[in-house]
This record gives sequence, C-alpha cells and structure tokens, in this order.
Amino acid sequence: MADLRMTDRPVIEPRSRDATVPIHDHLRRQILTGALPASSQLSQAQVAKDFGVSRGPVREAFRLLQREGLIEAELNHRATVSALSVPDVEHAYAVRIVNESLALSVGVPRFTADELDRMDQLVAAVEQSKVHGYSAWEEQHQCFHAMLLAHSGDLMRRSLARWAEHTERYRRVYVSDERGGWTLGAAEHGQLAQACRARDVAGATTLLARHLSRAALSLVATMDPEHEPRLVRNAVRQVSRYPDTTG
Repeated sequence: MADLRMTDRPVIEPRSRDATVPIHDHLRRQILTGALPASSQLSQAQVAKDFGVSRGPVREAFRLLQREGLIEAELNHRATVSALSVPDVEHAYAVRIVNESLALSVGVPRFTADELDRMDQLVAAVEQSKVHGYSAWEEQHQCFHAMLLAHSGDLMRRSLARWAEHTERYRRVYVSDERGGWTLGAAEHGQLAQACRARDVAGATTLLARHLSRAALSLVATMDPEHEPRLVRNAVRQVSRYPDTTG
C-alpha cells in the first residue's frame, strides 16, 4: 500500500469543502512524476487519514483519477495506479501531434516580436538546463512547448497541457537515464523557433509533428520494439496536409 505520509502534500483545513481538488491534484502529480509508480496500491481510508479528511472528497478524487485513466478502481475502496502501456503512450502522442500542430498553425502568424524573442530565450534555456539533469530540462522543455500554443486559447492550452503531462509520465520512466536520450531533439527546438520567426506555418507545424513523433517512436521502440505505431505515423501524415496559410 502506497504511503503518502512522507510526501510533500498540501495542507487541507478541517471540514474544508474544497478538499477534492487539492487531493486530486496532489495524487495526480505523484502519479505523473513517478512518485507513485505503476501498480502502487491506494486506499481511500489511508489517503483520507493522511490528509485528515473524510472519505467523501477522497472518493471523488479517485473518481477523477480513474476518469483520466491514471488509476483502476478495485473492491473495498482501493485502487491501483494504472500500468504504463504502449497503446496509451501512442494515443497520447497522436493527440498531441495533431492538436499541438493545429494550435501552432494559429499562432505562427500572430506571434509578437517579444514572444519570438522569448521563444529564442527558451531554446537556449532548454539547452543549458541539460547539465542540471532531467527535472531541470523538463521544466524548461514544458515552457518552450507551452509558448508554441500561446495563441490557441485557454481551453485548448489546458487540454493539451494535460496530455503533455501524461506523456511526461512515460518519459520519466523510459527516457530519464544516464544516456541523456531526452536531449536528442534539442536542435529541433531551434528549428521550430526559426520557422515561427519566418512565419512559415507549414514548416513549423511539420517540424513540431516530427519532433513529437520522434519522442513517441523512441518510447514505443523502448517499450515494445515489435509494435507498429500506426496511430503516430498517421497523425504526422494528417498534419502534413495542413494548408500553408497566414490568415
């Protein structure tokens, strides 16, 4: 049974009516960062005790996590952190490839000079952060990819942020190692920034699709070398059909 007592969890006031959100967010982050690895057991009673709340908000937090596919409900108010799987990672990346490329196509004609300068700064920050390890690199990497979505609207950004967090779970397990495989696409960040500055919609979206697919294909090959990632490959082909428009 997973023990949350030693983790850095939020403090919830007794009888708080908003306990579900911080409990859900905390457990979700623990799962996505690998602090709660796949197959970890969670008990509603134990989580409620750890947070000093009743089972009600914990039960609702579990329901939200189950809806995201992060846990699997069991009998007796228990749950198991979902296993990592090739179909899940392929689906998550296919969603990101199509939708992040679409979001970027909206942004390329609209990026301001300040935003383009900030993008260049983030390219450098991603590169410099490599020497500080995976966590430092991931923080800057997320900032760069978020910058690409700046003009896609709040709803799209929130939705895509959640899919990016799901793929982070896989990267941390399969790519965060001493070989530094997570840095192989660094040059592509600079190429993306250049395409955005050139207002090259087709070039930028194609680069982003290939950048994300490279990460997906590397993960799939590590997890199951015999798996044919048709969903990812078709997602890249779909992006290549986007019109080159600056409207």
